[in-house]
Amino acid sequence: MVKAVLAQRGDAILRRVPHGGRVVEVGVLIGALSRYLLARRRDISLVMVDNWAHAEIQPEAYKATRDVHAYRSEARARQDEARARQTVAMFGDRVSILKDDSADAPKALEPFSFDLVFLDADHSEIGVTRDIEAWSPMVKPDGWLGGHDYANPDPAFDFGVTAAVDRWSADRGLAVDVDQNFTWFASLRDI
Repeated sequence: MVKAVLAQRGDAILRRVPHGGRVVEVGVLIGALSRYLLARRRDISLVMVDNWAHAEIQPEAYKATRDVHAYRSEARARQDEARARQTVAMFGDRVSILKDDSADAPKALEPFSFDLVFLDADHSEIGVTRDIEAWSPMVKPDGWLGGHDYANPDPAFDFGVTAAVDRWSADRGLAVDVDQNFTWFASLRDI
């Protein structure tokens, strides 16, 4: 089941990435999706971004979503980071890792240089809004911004993703493509 869900999410991303594409995954947890993307497409490069923060330093808005990842212990956060790094070590220079706040990490990167940015970090409406604002300038003019947990009908996943994405896309007149496993994508070619 987990592999099938991972494949659905990964394939939804990879369908939108051109040959030789550059991808950013924001919120990598243990690197499972990162590994899937890099293994399926040997022509892409990936920047992994996560703060691997523990509960004591997570934003209150994120903790209010009741997302289990907002409540990790410090030891678990360190384990998750180590596992993510180990999971992608075999991919060498095709992968780079930024340990940083999701909305601050773009400051270390060149604008308009990525074919797709996938957001899966702080799922609060405030957090998703911050990430969209921070990461949309990193996407190439013909690229994609997307993420996870859009319109998830399970009440346990009623975060703030859908509200933030809908407001942002409506303000810019962008269509949102909903794909497998509650993924969303918006083409930035019309901005």
